[in-house]
Amino acid sequence: MAVIELRKIRKSFGALDIIGGLDLHIEDGEFVVFVGPSGSGKSTLLRLVAGLEEATSGQILIDGEDVTELGPADRSLSMVFQSYALYPHKTVRANMAFGLEVARTPKAEIARRVQAAAASLRLEPYLDRKPKELSGGQRQRVAIGRAIVRDPVAFLFDEPLSNLDAALRAEMRIEIAKLHQRLKATMIYVTHDQVEAMTLADKIVVLKDGEIQQIGSPIDLYEKPANLFVAQFLGSPKMNVFDAERVNGGLRVASSGRLDLASAPANAAKLGVRPEDITVTAVGQGNLDGKVDVVERLGSDTYAYVALSDGALVTVRLAGNARLTVGEAISLQFDRNELHLFDGTGQAIAL
Repeated sequence: MAVIELRKIRKSFGALDIIGGLDLHIEDGEFVVFVGPSGSGKSTLLRLVAGLEEATSGQILIDGEDVTELGPADRSLSMVFQSYALYPHKTVRANMAFGLEVARTPKAEIARRVQAAAASLRLEPYLDRKPKELSGGQRQRVAIGRAIVRDPVAFLFDEPLSNLDAALRAEMRIEIAKLHQRLKATMIYVTHDQVEAMTLADKIVVLKDGEIQQIGSPIDLYEKPANLFVAQFLGSPKMNVFDAERVNGGLRVASSGRLDLASAPANAAKLGVRPEDITVTAVGQGNLDGKVDVVERLGSDTYAYVALSDGALVTVRLAGNARLTVGEAISLQFDRNELHLFDGTGQAIAL
């Protein structure tokens, strides 16, 4: 497997910088997820690692070897794309074997690798079928199997589940997680879906406008976001954020809130609290009063959207059997141990 290192990697098209001189170190066997909104540069960064895009400047190293100038075929990487890119006239077996045949791998070795990959992905019953005879999830497993048989030093996934429905995405997330556990391979995975990032990654790289916003484990990024962007991008429903104001030397949530933090830093401008860190209490007893505007019942959870006096909505995550009705006046109580503060530029500051 492989250690992958990016040093001051920059990609630009004319005067437009897509990737702005970033550094990144990926350990051998790590599952790293690049996550961010559309236009953040995550797919471009993956294509730079793969050799499908040429870096404007900087270095890409695989196991200490500078591969910046090498083409995709010389980097010993395998890539799984958003589209399955299967040959419709070939069987599953032939699709998985094609790359090895082009590389003139001995037939016996091709058969061994295809059989082993099919067994690991539960594709053995489908080896003689054509892609049109498979479900979307099965086709994606074939695409992954085609990558496995090449025995690469690392796997690159470019939004591989975006064409699947919700149930199949959940199933394939489990399949990919199990695959990583079995192969113990270095994997880089691109997605805009923060659920995929949180559930799959050993390490998440959050990108925005071609810049790294934060790197860390899913739980570290969730509990200690570096800035407002990370705080609101990771987590579903997203973090509630309020303006904060200084009152008598302390900090208070604006919109007539009753949360006073006497020890808050002087540069605190925003206060964040996640929906699950808010409880509902009687009017006047909590930090903010409001009226229930919308209730979403999802079985195990209930999401309540509470309208404040200024029209802002606060999202609250409650137990599935929570009893709330639209129009009901309530108060919201924040868990003081789970609050997040940000300065005027959106950077996190210690409470």
